[in-house]
Amino acid sequence: MFESLASCFASRCSAFAQHDIAVYEMSLIHVPAFCPELFACAPYRKCAQQKIEMIKAAGVVCLALLFLPAGVPAQNQYAGGIVYGPKAAFNIAAPEGWVLDNESGVEQGLPCVLYPKGESWADARTVIYAKIAGTDYEDAEKFVQVAIKQMHSKHGKPKEKIDKGTTGNGQSFFINEYPATKTYSQWERVAYIQLPKAVAYIVLSSRDEASYRKDAHALREVLKRFTYLEPKTETGAH
Repeated sequence: MFESLASCFASRCSAFAQHDIAVYEMSLIHVPAFCPELFACAPYRKCAQQKIEMIKAAGVVCLALLFLPAGVPAQNQYAGGIVYGPKAAFNIAAPEGWVLDNESGVEQGLPCVLYPKGESWADARTVIYAKIAGTDYEDAEKFVQVAIKQMHSKHGKPKEKIDKGTTGNGQSFFINEYPATKTYSQWERVAYIQLPKAVAYIVLSSRDEASYRKDAHALREVLKRFTYLEPKTETGAH
């Protein structure tokens, strides 16, 4: 029997919460209030106009850039976007046959999600989402080891470094695989990307092993298009 749409959505939200609980705890351990814009994803096109909004919460500057292209479909699906964090930012583009959605995952703290065309965040067989680790973490290896320890009870031991390489503009990454367990139904692989002063991570998550095997290559395609953006510091202004 097929699950109802509501049931599927609830299951997916629960699964993501389980996978990211350790990450969220690490990210927010020294932050008294959560700011969802901290890892904002802004859709973009070549001729886009920029709108910059700066929000301060719990001592953290949250930068949200919104591009307003003409003729964008109402469902807020785009070919690519930009993920912003307090120490880093990067371009991310959807693989062929996929779309980027900057609204559907916001309530789950995921403002940058991707899924196959013709599907949705709630019912897609496989989805991808991108984030930046908390400001306490600047080393990918250390970040992953802490995350593995905290997630061990639900995920067990992952298959570490099943793949590694460099992104489209030369940032090093490695990929861990997290097969489904008795306590966690999703099949996942996560790319951890070492940035100059931050750690980015991109998660591919599937409802079942068959979908995972079919779609796993999409994570590599995202990494090929991944582009780190150098932060620009303003001098002379106070």
